Amino acid sequence: MKRHPLPIILIFSTLIFSHCSSGDEGAIDDPLVSLELELVDSLMVDELVPLRLQDYSKEVGLFILFDSKSKNPIFVDEKGEIIHRFNLSKEGPNGTGANGAFGYKFIDKERFVAQGAFSGYFIYDLQGNQIRKVANNAKELYRLSIYRNRTTFHPFVENGQDLMLGEEQNFFSNEDADYKKLGTAYYAKISGVYRYNLNSEENEILESYPELWEPRLNDRFVGPDFPFVALHDSKQKYALLPMVGNQVFVYEFREGKPILTKDIHLSHTLRPDLSPLHSTEFENSDSEYPKFNNILFSGEYLIASFSSKIPLSVITELRAKSEEYYRLPEFKEAQKKYVKTYHIVVKNGKQIGIIDNLSVNGELEFMDANGILYVNDNANPEEERDYNIFYKLKIKQ
Repeated sequence: MKRHPLPIILIFSTLIFSHCSSGDEGAIDDPLVSLELELVDSLMVDELVPLRLQDYSKEVGLFILFDSKSKNPIFVDEKGEIIHRFNLSKEGPNGTGANGAFGYKFIDKERFVAQGAFSGYFIYDLQGNQIRKVANNAKELYRLSIYRNRTTFHPFVENGQDLMLGEEQNFFSNEDADYKKLGTAYYAKISGVYRYNLNSEENEILESYPELWEPRLNDRFVGPDFPFVALHDSKQKYALLPMVGNQVFVYEFREGKPILTKDIHLSHTLRPDLSPLHSTEFENSDSEYPKFNNILFSGEYLIASFSSKIPLSVITELRAKSEEYYRLPEFKEAQKKYVKTYHIVVKNGKQIGIIDNLSVNGELEFMDANGILYVNDNANPEEERDYNIFYKLKIKQ
């Protein structure tokens, strides 16, 4: 297997600004400073099919990698050696169903959970034996979002109960969630965040739009987008990131209840101070507004990511050439030119900087409790390889 030498140092830019509780220590002079990253290692896996890194367990020293082609998980150790290939994407008593699964996550050091594709949740031991099946916590399918670089469910154990925190868009019907009728009341009534008891199948719907979120606070409707959530590796708190605006919220579990403890303000030169309004009466035209598209939360760090968009003037020109403008080679060229991903970095509740450019090819996909960032260079590598590689980067401070 051919392996290439890796560059040693990477320069990144990172952005984050935060309004936090008084318990946070240390003043940050410039939340927009470009952070320097160091390439410390890489995870190389002898597998031809592109893989995604979905979870890591420090307790057992294993990564869960996702084969998006077969929709099966692969266990890999910290050296990149394949420990177990599973065949769970199938019908039968041990399978997740013919449609496979959207993802896999560890629930503890002895078990992992599969989020079946419209078939419920499945709990397995580390040998791939199905322990039990759990019904979906949403009964109907009204809308669907599929992400290639993130999972939307986070299983954990609390007081002997198997629980799961996550995102679900189907708790409310299209009629009940009609924002054209609800207006700003949408934010108080509708939610896509839950905590699900995998033992009792009791589902608790949590808030998606805190009262301190600027659009709700100022009675502004900025769209019906559901937020992202990320469970901290301690399993004692989680972060909620609305796609619109410049805030991220941290909740802590206290006596079994999620309590909002931090309202962190995020800033970046490419993000406007005020998000645009979303009409509840007329069709909304395309927007250049850069919505958030991912959040990572582990150890001391929180990273909120967003991407720039193709300018509307360029889209207008492409539409004049074809109704299916997105199939044009010019569209792909425009994507490469204009669509860039940026990262805002928070440490211990305070924004410490920004990452505007990854000096290695790939996509930031995962962060562990030690603050190591994993960049996936397998979906669109600059050169063909017969193995997968995940670059491991560390923020230098």
